[in-house]
Amino acid sequence: MSKIWSKEETLWSFALYGTAVGAGTLFLPIQLGSAGAIVLFITALVAWPLTYWPHKALSQFILSANIAPGAGITGAVNHYYGKKIGSLITGLYFLAFFVVVLIYAVAITNSLAEQLSRHVPITSQVRALLSLGVVLVLNLIFLMGRHVTIKVMGFLVFPLIACFLFLSIYLMGSWQPAYLTSQMQLTPHTFHQIWISIPVMVFAFSHTPIISTFAIDQQEKYGEQAMGK
Repeated sequence: MSKIWSKEETLWSFALYGTAVGAGTLFLPIQLGSAGAIVLFITALVAWPLTYWPHKALSQFILSANIAPGAGITGAVNHYYGKKIGSLITGLYFLAFFVVVLIYAVAITNSLAEQLSRHVPITSQVRALLSLGVVLVLNLIFLMGRHVTIKVMGFLVFPLIACFLFLSIYLMGSWQPAYLTSQMQLTPHTFHQIWISIPVMVFAFSHTPIISTFAIDQQEKYGEQAMGK
């Protein structure tokens, strides 16, 4: 009898959470908090369908393609659109996340440099070596394979969740419940805030960078039954 929930599914849950944790815990709360309570409630209602259905469709797009196991989204777009259009889509797919990778790489370097500056002087040469080290470590993790990458991502998410939980409890004394009842009128400004919050919400809950890897893993695990999972 198969388990309802396995350890691998737990790791995948944390890995998927890790792909969106930056924007989901920084940009989105700031955007929605400044927009008002009614914007928060409405975006919370549409967050699930805007997150679940597109990611499910992308996974099924990859799984339904008649391609070699492990080809992922690159093989899927080549299968459906041909090599030329497929290469173009793959290039756009890469560029869409390359900027995000640069942002996170810079953020990691800045955080490490700030911590090291308390002990050693951070010169331009040290910063360059630090940046190189960050890139090498990240690439080393990826080169060790999909399973190691998922485990590392899942492991890193645990202390992050614990930190957020601690801060949430610690800051309960500073909560302002009055904000939940303020700005409850539906005005043109409210609809404008909802409209500009949707892109931030989509970005905050975007797990697209890891969906291809996720689909490959499910295909290897369940075979032809992966489409129904």
